[in-house]
Amino acid sequence: MSSDLKNRARMSRTSRSAALAALSWVLCLTIGVLMASPGPANSGGANTEQPSSDSKSNSEWGDHVDAPLPDYVTGEECLFCHRDDWGNRWAKNYHQRTVRAVEADSPAMKALAADADTKSFVSDTAYLLGTRRQIRFLKRSNEYGKFGLLSAAYTPVARGANSRRAHGKHVETKNSHWDEQKFAKSCAGCHTTAVDPQTHAFSAISLDCYACHGVVNLLHSKDTKLVAFGKGSPDPPKMQLANCAQCHLRTGKSKKSGLPYPTNFVVGDNLFRDYQVDLSDKALAQMNPGDRHVAQNVREVLEGKSTTTCVSCHDVHRQSSTKHRQVAEGATCISCHEPGQPKSKVTKYEVHSTLCEY
Repeated sequence: MSSDLKNRARMSRTSRSAALAALSWVLCLTIGVLMASPGPANSGGANTEQPSSDSKSNSEWGDHVDAPLPDYVTGEECLFCHRDDWGNRWAKNYHQRTVRAVEADSPAMKALAADADTKSFVSDTAYLLGTRRQIRFLKRSNEYGKFGLLSAAYTPVARGANSRRAHGKHVETKNSHWDEQKFAKSCAGCHTTAVDPQTHAFSAISLDCYACHGVVNLLHSKDTKLVAFGKGSPDPPKMQLANCAQCHLRTGKSKKSGLPYPTNFVVGDNLFRDYQVDLSDKALAQMNPGDRHVAQNVREVLEGKSTTTCVSCHDVHRQSSTKHRQVAEGATCISCHEPGQPKSKVTKYEVHSTLCEY
């Protein structure tokens, strides 16, 4: 090839490289602008508007019951920035461990393997559901986002007042079988993230950041008030309470689906448009003190009689209730504490759940 042709070829390659570099820069700039721009409210995608005060009427709150699941930032994406502060703690948090990968040396798995009626299910068991009161066994389903739930269960038993529940017993071991529908219709709403309102299939195992923070405005890295429950975020008491009540108020059912968990609740929605629950005096009187405490707090906040919510006492990320001992005494306290007695004196009671079968 002549030197002239070589020069032309070299110039052509240089021009193409420059053009590609320019095009790449334009694409990156365009994507950055699109990601930084908040989407339209109530569009079925990211709704970045949060109620700023209790003066907001219920009609102005979000409602995703009849909408498809919104696009949301996953926990893996959150860890890009939060890996050092919350990422290393979340793996041990009870909210994250509500469904967890099977631990072969756990007492529950050892008991499953030791029982002649259940040892054949060990190889299929991939996840454990629950922690302190009852542990259930899960296998991967052939359908996306679903689990098979073993009919047998393991009930931990404490050895002492301050001990960890290190041993227990199996229950319902006779005629054990995998149920392919029960988890989706009874458990998924509180033990997984982003349950599809049509198929009841979940998007993520256990509780992802989305479960409590909802659809996150990507500009929250510069202004934490833009994300629900972010530092300085003006979340009104009703919104705070609805976030926790979606799982911890366990006696209701969805008006839309009839299932015992809300349909497609997203933080910032008015939970009680869809989730129907009896908060009458008669209903509360029949609850154990723990459930009554939650229900009574819900009723007081909804009626405007209190601004104290779950997060006034409980730090979810740090898994601490230190603030609980610092809150002034109120009517809700007598659900668990004797009037006039130190807060260290707690009414003894057992928690049972017909829904969770313990």
